[in-house]
Amino acid sequence: MVIVLTMLLSFRRQVLPKLPSRIGKPYYALGAMHAALGGIAELGGLYLLLAAGTTMLPEKFRLKRYKFWMRGVLLLWWIVLLLGIATYARWYVPRR
Repeated sequence: MVIVLTMLLSFRRQVLPKLPSRIGKPYYALGAMHAALGGIAELGGLYLLLAAGTTMLPEKFRLKRYKFWMRGVLLLWWIVLLLGIATYARWYVPRR
C-alpha cells in the first residue's frame, strides 16, 4: 500500500492525463508499463504471502508449489525495478 501511495501521485500528475493518446512516446510508455507491472507484482506478492504463509485463505486457494510462484513474482519484481530505473532516467536525468 505504501508503494501505491508513493507512486500514485506522480503517475496521476505526469502520465495519466496524457493516456491513451501519447502511449507511443517513451516518457509515457515507461511510466504506464512500470505502473501496470508494478501493480501486478505487488498484488502477486500479497497473494503469495496469504496463499503460502497463512491459513487465512480456503484450502483451494492456497498454493502447493509456492516456490515456483515465488520465483516468478521475484522475476517480475526485477523487471519492474529495471523499468523503474529506466523511468527515473527518462523523467529526471537531463539529456545532453
